[in-house]
Amino acid sequence: MRITRITITLLLATVIIAKAQDQTPATEAGEDFDLYRVVELFEEVEDLEEFEEKINDEETEINNLDLNKDDEIDIVKVIEYQEGETHVLVLQALLSETDAQDMATIEIEKHSDGEISLQVIGDPDIYGPDYIVEPAKEEGSIAAYRPMAVFVSVRLWPPVVVMFRPGRVVFRSAVVFRPRPPWFRVRRPIARSSWRARARHSPRVAHSRARHSARGRNMYSNKRKTSAVARNNAGPKPGPNTGPNTGPSHSNQKKKAAASPASPNNQKKKGASQSKKRKH
Repeated sequence: MRITRITITLLLATVIIAKAQDQTPATEAGEDFDLYRVVELFEEVEDLEEFEEKINDEETEINNLDLNKDDEIDIVKVIEYQEGETHVLVLQALLSETDAQDMATIEIEKHSDGEISLQVIGDPDIYGPDYIVEPAKEEGSIAAYRPMAVFVSVRLWPPVVVMFRPGRVVFRSAVVFRPRPPWFRVRRPIARSSWRARARHSPRVAHSRARHSARGRNMYSNKRKTSAVARNNAGPKPGPNTGPNTGPSHSNQKKKAAASPASPNNQKKKGASQSKKRKH
């Protein structure tokens, strides 16, 4: 019993440490589709139809994608797959009638004790490897303990209740690239500086290092959809000291060039030093 308590304590400490660590997307496109807010929204909606509509709603401040660079926000559709007690939702950005880029998957699985885990996994092309977010442990939330993980059970979240109803039919999205659904408002992307100013990481959502679904990854492995257009336009995220433009600053490039052994200034200094040695 004592060993079990120690194990649980260590696992909880690991969750707290992981939550405290900041996690940022690998590309600017990852910033343009906020997976932390996706988790929050999923708890608030009634079903997947409403969820699909709200992730594209300007007021939720989730979607600022323009992967095809047509100066219009890309619409994101929801695709559901189910095997037994596991559901995988794919959030897919439509770039043309024939091109699309998966932004993330939502893995929802009912475990043997009846508790249900939920994790949002960002696509590695957009967010980098192991970008996983999930509901955070809060007062009043239902914690489920597994041998190698601790997660917040989402079995009471409205869309999850609907998804696990007996006899329910898997969700089929009606969203296509053209024409847009009547609820979608065509709009231009928000400027990068303004969008970043709105970014926030809610305490209701935490970063995770381990996946809780044993089946979700395998279900999705042969269904993943990626786009060369999206990869080319995703844009590497600038570092903290490089400003809005990607890559090192011009002044830093000058410093590096000056410090390089092959630079003209260093070659002159080296030549002068050698000539002095010859005179001595």
